[in-house]
Amino acid sequence: MHNHDQDGPPCSHMEQLLQQAADGSITGIKKIYTLAHAARCHRCGSFLERMKLTIAALKTQKQEVPQDALERLKAKHLKSGE
Repeated sequence: MHNHDQDGPPCSHMEQLLQQAADGSITGIKKIYTLAHAARCHRCGSFLERMKLTIAALKTQKQEVPQDALERLKAKHLKSGE
């Protein structure tokens, strides 16, 4: 059953493949199959787009670790190892 015009969760057998397609970790025939399914199935297509947007948002919110924080952690680790 393909959910062409309905809102809701993705097809249960597609969720993991859609997540892998969104983060770029799927290749080959699995990628082709997943993208073709998402193009035909409204629920899966919407889920894929939401996953891509979520991943992009997380990447832009990634905070840089201050350089001195790493140095302080190393110094603390060395002291605790004595």
